[in-house]
Amino acid sequence: MFVVANIIDAVAVILHMLISAYIIVVLAACVVSWFRVSPYHPAVRVLSQLTEPVFSFIRRKLPFSILGQVDLSPLILIIGLELVDLVVVRSIRQVAMGM
Repeated sequence: MFVVANIIDAVAVILHMLISAYIIVVLAACVVSWFRVSPYHPAVRVLSQLTEPVFSFIRRKLPFSILGQVDLSPLILIIGLELVDLVVVRSIRQVAMGM
């Protein structure tokens, strides 16, 4: 039974790492948006391809995510990812530790 618990715990750890990595990508996209960087630069294009679909989904579903000139969709995304990390991933780890 401990093998199954270790596998479940490993899945939870990997999910935590993926969520943390995506939060870093979102923060990098926000920082890049503050500067005049060519949108054709490969790094900027990768950041845009990774984040813009999620940002546009949030903007469509939550029209209050744009207040005047301030786009709050990255903040909403980070809060949502942290909630998933705190609730879902921690719950998975607790299940694994209880086995």
